[in-house]
Amino acid sequence: MAKSPIFFLNILLLVMTVSSCSERQWYKKEFSEDTMKQYGPQLRAGRGYYYQGSVPEQFQLDESFKMDSTDADLWREFGTARVKRGIADEMYYFYDGAVKRKPEKWAGFRGYLYLYFYRDYYRAIEDFNLGDEVSGEVQHSQGQNHDYMRGISYYGLGEYQTAIESLDKYINKVVEEEGEEWVDVYAFLYKGLSLIKMERLDEAIIEFDRALKYYKNLSDCFYHKARIYVSRGQFDLAMKELRLAEQYHKEGYFHQRPYVEVLEQVYIQDIQKLIVEISTS
Repeated sequence: MAKSPIFFLNILLLVMTVSSCSERQWYKKEFSEDTMKQYGPQLRAGRGYYYQGSVPEQFQLDESFKMDSTDADLWREFGTARVKRGIADEMYYFYDGAVKRKPEKWAGFRGYLYLYFYRDYYRAIEDFNLGDEVSGEVQHSQGQNHDYMRGISYYGLGEYQTAIESLDKYINKVVEEEGEEWVDVYAFLYKGLSLIKMERLDEAIIEFDRALKYYKNLSDCFYHKARIYVSRGQFDLAMKELRLAEQYHKEGYFHQRPYVEVLEQVYIQDIQKLIVEISTS
């Protein structure tokens, strides 16, 4: 039986395809050092398609690590998944690798973790200082100013005057450059708390009111003002503040952070307990 020209053409194309496939290197195993430096960040960037800490994401980071183990950003990314899963020893190992390779970028981020996740205030301050020293300026990490976070760290250490001085550096700089409305209201909150510890109660109220000027529903400020009024025997004023603190707390207007409890976290039970104490006294 005669074969059509189309049949022979298909056979020819098949042979040509097989021939070309046999010559192509489909799985390249060796790369130049320059190529590996180029591919490493590209592989790391691809992790965004996968959930952070998932098996596919970690596999992709592993492959990137084989390409370039000197990439500080890669070390940090390995560490971040450990932070969120509470694997502190591995977090330290990977973040240490990131800071050693790029302290100007990652020292402050590790300090942020020491402050909020581990409450290791000494190490937090050391990292904020390191980041500022190598960069030549007061930095921001995770969107937060280092003077601001240093202030909270000193508060955690019980060094309240130093906390106020550090918070004031941050507050005054923002006020001068951008205006008071751009100050993080929690700087006013922690300055007020520091003043309470130093028994400078009138000044503390000023700072809490300063925060309420820009965050009018912040439950924490009403609660801490109430504590001051209770200490002075001004129970009517205290109850008024506590009712507002309770209302706004139930509506979700209170200082909080994802993953961790904030320093001096106020719970609804704290507010309600003080209400009962005043009511029954």
